Amino acid sequence: IKIHEGRTWYTQHRGRLWIHAGSKVPTEGDVKQLENFYRLHTGDENIQFPGHYPTSCLLGSVDMTEGLAQEEYREQYPEGESSSPYVFICTNPQELMIKFPMSGKHKLFKLDPKLHAAAKKTVKKTCDF
Repeated sequence: IKIHEGRTWYTQHRGRLWIHAGSKVPTEGDVKQLENFYRLHTGDENIQFPGHYPTSCLLGSVDMTEGLAQEEYREQYPEGESSSPYVFICTNPQELMIKFPMSGKHKLFKLDPKLHAAAKKTVKKTCDF
């Protein structure tokens, strides 16, 4: 869903970024609030959301094209969705057909080589998130 991902820290990383779902199970209220935000932000009342939000697994990947400080972000995206100090600009979302269970780590981390090889083989041809 998100193409602008806010963080409190900067990274020089550009390129493929694998997306891991955290372990916290979202509350029904959190899900409704997030979905309502994106309906308003996109202006699309019929936007399709997942029926389930998995946790503690590898979901897919995006291409991180930019990492902007908030000031730069506001200049380039005045109506942008993030108010975080740093914002990752992401494109080309690729969802995995199989969500691989795994524990995450803080910030960016390297995937286990075997998990990485398996994940690359299960990327869907098209993705709507």
